[in-house]
Amino acid sequence: MPAKNTDRDVCVPSNNKAGAMKKLLLVLYIIFVVKIAIWANTITVSLDSSQDLTSIQTAVDCAADGDTILVHPGRYFENVDFCGKSITITSNYINNPDWSIVESTIIDGNQQSSCVVAIDYEENAVLNGFTLTNGIGSQSSRFGGGVFQKRASTLTVSNCLIHNNNAITGGGISTGSLSNLTLSGNIIKNNNALHEGGGVGLYGSTVYFDPVNLNSIYNNYGDVQDVYLYNSTSNDIALDTLSVDLTTPDGFFVSYFYNSYPTPPTITNQHSYLSRIDADLYVSELGDDSNDGLTPETALQTIAFATRLIQPNEQNPNTVFILPGTYSEELNNQIFPIAVQSNTKLLGTGNEPTEVTIGDEWNLNTIAIRYAANVEVGNFQMLRNDVEDEYTLLVSRSENIVVSDIDFGESHANKPGIYVLRSSDIDIFNCCFHDITGFNGEFICVYMNDSIANLNNIIVNNNRKTANEGLASAFHLSGSSVNANNIIVSNNLQSFPGVLVQYGNSEPLAENNDFSMSNLLVYNNTSTNANNPLVIFTKRFNQSNLNNISIANNTGPTGILRLAGGFNLRNSIIYNPDAGSEINIWVPSSVESYPLYSYIDADYNLIRGGESGVYGTYDSNNTLVWGSHNIDTDPLFRGDVHGDVGLEDIKWVQLTQGSPCVNAGTPDTLGMNLPTVDIAGNPRVWDNIIDMGAYEYNPTPNSDETALAPPATIQVSHFPNPVTPNGSNGKVAFIEFTLPKKPIEKPMLEIYNIKGQKVRDLKITQSFSQLVRSAGLSSKDKQTGEHYSKIWDCKDNNRKVVA
Repeated sequence: MPAKNTDRDVCVPSNNKAGAMKKLLLVLYIIFVVKIAIWANTITVSLDSSQDLTSIQTAVDCAADGDTILVHPGRYFENVDFCGKSITITSNYINNPDWSIVESTIIDGNQQSSCVVAIDYEENAVLNGFTLTNGIGSQSSRFGGGVFQKRASTLTVSNCLIHNNNAITGGGISTGSLSNLTLSGNIIKNNNALHEGGGVGLYGSTVYFDPVNLNSIYNNYGDVQDVYLYNSTSNDIALDTLSVDLTTPDGFFVSYFYNSYPTPPTITNQHSYLSRIDADLYVSELGDDSNDGLTPETALQTIAFATRLIQPNEQNPNTVFILPGTYSEELNNQIFPIAVQSNTKLLGTGNEPTEVTIGDEWNLNTIAIRYAANVEVGNFQMLRNDVEDEYTLLVSRSENIVVSDIDFGESHANKPGIYVLRSSDIDIFNCCFHDITGFNGEFICVYMNDSIANLNNIIVNNNRKTANEGLASAFHLSGSSVNANNIIVSNNLQSFPGVLVQYGNSEPLAENNDFSMSNLLVYNNTSTNANNPLVIFTKRFNQSNLNNISIANNTGPTGILRLAGGFNLRNSIIYNPDAGSEINIWVPSSVESYPLYSYIDADYNLIRGGESGVYGTYDSNNTLVWGSHNIDTDPLFRGDVHGDVGLEDIKWVQLTQGSPCVNAGTPDTLGMNLPTVDIAGNPRVWDNIIDMGAYEYNPTPNSDETALAPPATIQVSHFPNPVTPNGSNGKVAFIEFTLPKKPIEKPMLEIYNIKGQKVRDLKITQSFSQLVRSAGLSSKDKQTGEHYSKIWDCKDNNRKVVA
């Protein structure tokens, strides 16, 4: 056995001794190694120096394949690394199976790294009989708070208590690809992960759950709570205790995803930790998690606890109601991320979204909707003041999700917004991203990848992206079907080489992805990008529609709008005197495998520079159909003509009397599915003919005395018309209505069938005019009533598609 050292454990001699000392130590080291090889395969460790060594890691350094390290009780503040050795590290539990030995033999990660790391390519590593706590994941990746098993290794973890660890993935245990993990008799509880697997998060691995010596995995937090298997295989999951009773993965407590394996494992558990409540629950900053949560007076305190305690109800989804206040880890012990179950809602109860604030300075503050269906979240503010490279709100592999009335504002974060991945029927509306400063890397407010979504009433205003790298500062929509209306992107600073707004759908197999956009205002933004234009729309196959767009008074060294693919451009104003060319048609390089050529049909537009100013028409494969109703002249914006508003005010680009854009739009708007109001919330068609641009001219540009009278009755409209839930024109309806004035209570929209039977209740939160005011835009505008816009998914109250 190794010689004891009361000062510090030594296995390999130091190389900075004098020559004679080196020779002496070398002789001693050779004797030491021979002694281990001949005399014993067990190295003992204790903190009181009564055993061979006082450090587990030093024992690992001294051990050889096949050795056993026997650790006596004590709290070892270490981050133990197996160092690629096939060895057993065990407590005295191996000789005396008393659980008190597990509880008293502790590897404490001391908030430095993982408690235990099993490195690459071990043949057979064993960890047995320890408590693992206070780990934060490996130093390089922050995977595996309690145990991080790196790739291509074989590890058995038995009879361990793994609790109160934190990591980015796998709060209790995380594995790398091609690893084999056996779990036997462990208790994995009270761990937290930013991403998948608060308890166990496995990636590209094989895991075996001991069906005899059962594990317990419960009360862990993450966007998947207890067990997450990603491209991993396992036997059936047999547990003693799980957070809730399950028979198959539900995507929330246990999630299974494998690209090519259609059948997930079955689940059996003898006990459940939680008794879920089939009712609405309330959360208050002054609440208590020992309350029942059934009333505001008996509210819970932790949002993440409430979203896991609530029982999903497909027929009548239950709601976690958040009472006004500020919810953060520092102020009231909030746990992030806040995961949301299928068939539930998470809604603030304030009259304005800013009355409920989620977030504080040191958290990523992610709300996670993963592998879920029929979820609604909104009516609160989300703050994030860090530069972590994660999105504030995640929607992944989910369907029928509503995200509405969220204020993302006044933060310092790289990814302050929403990330939607491989999801369908996603409705995002009434959201505002304002006064945010981004730093390194991507800075994106709405990032959508391989999804189907509707965007309505979105404002991105007064944000600063300062680093010399990144993708976009407002929208990055990739490989998705998107229907977008009423979008304002204003007063943002975008540094090289990012793009302010980007829709990209250029893959050869993207036939089913559609794109349309109406009422887009991109105004007074500054880009220092010398390579890419401010706005890029790329679309392969069928034509896409861009209607009533205003891209005006932006500053940048290159072009403003790049189009690649098929687009119909109507009723739009592209006018940016302080930038390069207005429209750039993409010219593919000769080496592209699937070159994307364009067919651009433009009519009834004002475009600075006219047809001759459009770049890319020289390529014979590109086609530009230039209509006879396009014009090239000064649009006579309000800011130029009257000079009564500042350049940062979006009212600067309102049309004035005598503007060539007034009554110059398409005479027939049938089939264009245009919103019924302009970007300011006023009637879209005034004086019987639609105008060019996002604003419709009426006699109220700068005079309160001439303001139009508000409507005397409620005005309601919807598009498309007729609504065909299973038709080619979409699976949603945009329902709009205008009230004579702001209501005392939030309005409710009720939908009936032709028999007079009510099929759906839709609660309305803030109006579009409220959203504009909350972003600091047009706060003094006189409007013709309070305008509301709501996306209806064409489903009844039981989430069934209507006829």
